[in-house]
Amino acid sequence: MLESPGTLALGAAMRLVAFAMLSVCLSSSAVLPAQAGNGIDLQNDQRELQRYQWQLQQDRNRLVFDQRSHAPKVQIREDHAQIQRDKDAIRSLRADIRRDQRLRRRYHGL
Repeated sequence: MLESPGTLALGAAMRLVAFAMLSVCLSSSAVLPAQAGNGIDLQNDQRELQRYQWQLQQDRNRLVFDQRSHAPKVQIREDHAQIQRDKDAIRSLRADIRRDQRLRRRYHGL
């Protein structure tokens, strides 16, 4: 049996619409897990930031104690180095959080 040209055009149009719908569904489903993962990363980074801030406060307290108790200079230098490592980690985590928040705002509309 031969189909009429109108039927062929209708079939092609239906395939095109079905393909478009499929591609939209697949593309949006790929973005949603990325956004969920981004939210989880953001929460983990914020928790880790809080831990490092607490650790920084503890290290500062230890430095003050060591300075008041006239601890050896080596110990005081080590305290300073640990504080600097904590500050570097906090700086890095804040940058990660800002990046994650920017990405989240950028893709929030999708």
